[in-house]
Order: sequence, then structure tokens, then C-alpha cells
Amino acid sequence: MEKINWNIKNLWKGCILVSIANAIGVARYPDFSYEHSWDGINYCRNDSSGSRGTISFTDDYCVGVFRNEKTERAYKNFKPALEYLKTAPEKIIELAEKETLQYVLDEIEGKNQPAITTAFWGNANGIFSNDSFDNFLKYGGKLLEIESMDTESAISELIDNYEFSDEEVELLKSVYKRKIINPNDAITLTKKEIAIIGADYDELDIDECETSFKELNIFFK
Repeated sequence: MEKINWNIKNLWKGCILVSIANAIGVARYPDFSYEHSWDGINYCRNDSSGSRGTISFTDDYCVGVFRNEKTERAYKNFKPALEYLKTAPEKIIELAEKETLQYVLDEIEGKNQPAITTAFWGNANGIFSNDSFDNFLKYGGKLLEIESMDTESAISELIDNYEFSDEEVELLKSVYKRKIINPNDAITLTKKEIAIIGADYDELDIDECETSFKELNIFFK
């Protein structure tokens, strides 16, 4: 078991930040809406290169599971998903079985079951994995590259990735701040704020943008 130099609160904040950026960005890049999504307490991450994962957050602990289909663990030397969590506390195992692992089901040997290549869990003592940190990244954890950055560095990466205007950057920061301060409260974006999104583009998919925001309990006025 290895301790990862992350903590639950900052990781959750990173997931929220990236999700808000994605919600803004999908107005002009709707095909990428699947890459970041929320379903209740579950943050789902995907890419176009064969990696996917889900993190389930509670107030006191979290668990994340990942699959990198381009690694040997995905197609040989398969082992049951719970093997990657075998030293985790019982409450975390229960959360993984009830929530997290339900998002990584696949047909294996004729059965529909969770298929992962690495995992981590976290509580008040820190975040841990049964993999070394390098192997955790290799087998799927690299999906969280931006989510695990400090806020300033993450925003810089997101600006480059989505080609945000200055106004969109300020919108991102404003919505993020409101969400972090009152995470359980609904947020309503004003018409002025909505108009900032993709203002320099002729073709936008505002419906996809609105759907992504709704997953964060953020609504359009």
C-alpha cells in the first residue's frame, strides 16, 4: 500500500473545477461532453484513448476506480476489481460496491462485472493505492492529471485546452468559487453570464452546455 500525495478535499475541488470548465467548453465542443460528468456523488472521467474511471465522494472518504484498456492488466492477468481495494477499510469497500464499481461494468468471461486496472481510496489519513504511484498513473490514474493540480495550474491548463476567452476565465473562476463555498446549494447563472459562453463563436450547442451544468446543480436563468 502506498500513500499518494493528494487529499480528498483538494481532489474534489479539482474535479469540480474541471467539470465547470468542461460545461463551459462543451457549448462549442459538444462531442467531448462525455469526458467529464457527475451522477450524484460520482464523478465520471473518460477520454478518447481507452481510459475511464469514476470517483465516489462522501464527506469523510472517497474511492476511485480506473481502467486503462491499453495496458496488459486490461486483457491478461485479469483479477477481480476488489483485489485492487483489498487493504481498504470496510466502509470504503461498501461504497465501491454500491456506487463506484457500477460505472465500470463490462462483460468478462460471460459475466457482467466491474473491470478495472487500478484504484485508490481516501479518508482522514490520506489517499492510498495498492499500486505504486507510477503504476497508479500508468494503469489509469493519469486521467486525473489536471484534477490533481493546484487551482492556478489547473486553470492555466484548462484555458489552453478549451481556448477560453478572458471573460470565460472569469466566469469559470466565479462559478467555481460559488460552488466551493456552498457545494450543496443550487446555483443559477444569469443571462449575462450565459451570454459569455462562446460569445466569439457562431455555432454553439447550448443544450449540451446546460445539461453539463445541471449535473453540477447549476442552472440557467
